[in-house]
This record gives sequence, structure tokens and C-alpha cells, in this order.
Amino acid sequence: MSEPEATQLILRAAEEVLARRFGGPVRLDEADAFGGTVTRSGVMRGRLLEGPGGAPETVIVKRLFPPDGSADDPADGKHSSPAWRLFNEWAGLEFLRQRCAGEALAAQALGADPVAGLLVLEDLGDGECLADRLQGSDRARAEAALAIYAATLGKVHAATIGGEAEYQALRAALGAPPAEPPPSEDRLGVWLSEDLPGFRAACARLEAAPAAGFEEEMAAVAAALAEPGPFLAFSPGDTCPDNHRIAGDRMRLFDFEWAGFRHALLDGVYWTVPFPTCWCVSRLPDALLPRLDAAYRAELARGCPEASDDERFYRVVALACAAWLVSTVRWQLEQALEADREWGISTIRQRQLLRLDRFARVAEQFGALEATGATARELARRLRDRWPPEAEMPLYLPFREERAGEAGLTTS
Repeated sequence: MSEPEATQLILRAAEEVLARRFGGPVRLDEADAFGGTVTRSGVMRGRLLEGPGGAPETVIVKRLFPPDGSADDPADGKHSSPAWRLFNEWAGLEFLRQRCAGEALAAQALGADPVAGLLVLEDLGDGECLADRLQGSDRARAEAALAIYAATLGKVHAATIGGEAEYQALRAALGAPPAEPPPSEDRLGVWLSEDLPGFRAACARLEAAPAAGFEEEMAAVAAALAEPGPFLAFSPGDTCPDNHRIAGDRMRLFDFEWAGFRHALLDGVYWTVPFPTCWCVSRLPDALLPRLDAAYRAELARGCPEASDDERFYRVVALACAAWLVSTVRWQLEQALEADREWGISTIRQRQLLRLDRFARVAEQFGALEATGATARELARRLRDRWPPEAEMPLYLPFREERAGEAGLTTS
């Protein structure tokens, strides 16, 4: 089947979804095609040529497919399958709409066709996102977007704590097959089986034995991920700084394929790590991070009173940062040791050094996971001995105009 023919089939299926939603015939024309995630999804904007009253002028049509090119199976509940991702997004958006009835924090799901493997979503338009502002030249606008981003994640988490059973019931009501493995057994993912062994292998490769106490601290990280307790909250799953649109002082999220319940702070340290799953990575000024923590924490505490306890909150910040440190080092260090390469707006070596440095500072600042902090510091030292100065991560563009010493930002 040719690509134009496949596109027409997808549009026809989307028309049927919209006709059921709005109660009358709909005719769509493809307006724009987007890249999606290349191996997992394709995204296009559809323009309504005909439709009943109340139907929007444009919609987003998202088609999910298996990365190996195999046929779709709407009854396949295995982790990462198209059906698993489709029902995550469909149920996740509807769940968040119900839980946050007073404020729209995400795009609205207009319907889905699990057999065709597609979702029809509200079109949030082509406005700005945080990634745009972080690549711009206006520091004030970048800082404002970061604060909105942190507060929005805090609102999502606060509104959804305690709602896992409700989310799973909604997912099942929409027709989702049982997830394999069950969500409560999947909180650690491959962290213990792949990420932590890979981190240990990285230490061995650099002949830097983890500091005494490291294994005990890793056990604490694993326990926090597996049993988040009062910090168990709904997460969109991929909170990169381009998966939303900014409108005034509000932000609305999209891309919920990996949504589910997990430790809230895995999202709540995204600006500290920073942005571990995204292409848009440079360095934020250290002096800005406490303000973002405060914006997030003020919202989170509305649904999670434990976040108001300084000692407890910053302990879980350190645990979440350690979880991301182990994962991101495992993902890319072997490649980085062989050769550097660009990913998005920075290189993989720059990311390695930045994340090691960030965690070492977190451990020191909060007096937590000090063995892991010492290990990170030693790994960074050994990598600097191997790599040229170009491996140092620059600040994001809006913060580079500061003169050395001003506000303590450029020298941090």
C-alpha cells in the first residue's frame, strides 16, 4: 500500500471516530503531517471539510504502530505494544480531564479506534513550548515558562494522587487488555535488571569502584521506585519540554503513550537532571533550580502533604535524581567513550558530565545518598581526564548573556 493510500485509510477511520463523538457525518482532509516518534507513531493534523455543529475545525490524528513493523493487535497488553500505548494515552487524557475538571491541563481525547490503532485528539495548535523558549534569547520568558512547567507537573500529580484504581478502571472500561506485567509489578521497569548493572559496568570500565555505601543507597532507590507511598501519582510518562503548548500563564500537555502511575518525583526532578528523555538539553543556572522546586512543590503539597516536610521532600528529590543518573549513564556512556555525537542541541558527552555533576551537587546540597554522590564525582573526574573541554555543557541560550558573577548564574 502506498503512503497516500495509507493516509486516506487513517483519515477515514478518524472520520468514523469523530462521527460517533459528534453525532453526524464528518469529512476530513489532511492539513499537516508531523513526524511522530518515527518508529512508534505517526501524527497528522486533519482539517474538517464537513461535520456537525460542535465539531472542531481541526483535530490531531495519531496512529500507533509496532516498532518492528508487525501487525497491530488490539488485544496485546504487553508493555510498549501499540495497544498498551494507545490505551495509556486515551485513558490517561480522559482520567486527567475528570480529575482536573476545573482546569484543562492536557489535550482532550476525542475518541479512538483500537483496531485501526489510532487516537483522535484535540488540536492545541502551533503555539510555543518550553523547548522554544529555552532556545530563544529572552531570559524572562524562559524563566516564566520553566515556572509554569514545574507548577503544571505539580498540579497533575496533586490532582491524581490516590487515583490509581480509578485510572485502571477507566482504562479497562475503554476496552484495554490487561497490562503485562501488571502496573504494580512494573514500577521498576528495567532499572534493577539493566540500568543498575549497566551503571556498575560503567564504573568498572573507568576503573572507578563505587564508594562504600553505594549498594545500600541503590537498594533505597529501588525501594522508593517500587513503593512510592504518598508520592505515587499519575505521570504523562514523557514530560519533555516540547510535549505541551503554552497559552499565557498556562500549559497544556500532550503525548501520554507512556502514561501511568509512578513516583511523582521522577517528573518532579526533570529540570534538575535535566530533561533525561529529551533532545532539548543544555544547562540551567544552578540558582534557578530552587525556584522551580518551589513552584512544583507548592502545587504538589495540595495533594501530598508529605511534600511540605523539607527533610522528606529533598530526600525523595535525591532518590529520583539517583534513579535518573543510573539510567542515563547506562544508556549512553559506552557510546560516549567510543566517540561523541550530537543529539538535539547538545552532545552525549556533555550530557554525561552534566548529569554526573548535577547529582554530585544534589547529594552534597541535601546531605543524601553521599556514596552515590562521591561515585558520580569520581566518574566525572575520570571522564574529564579523557575528554576535551568541548565536553562541558553550555548554558541554555537565554542564560548565556549574563556576565560572569552576575546573580551567581554563569559561574555555577
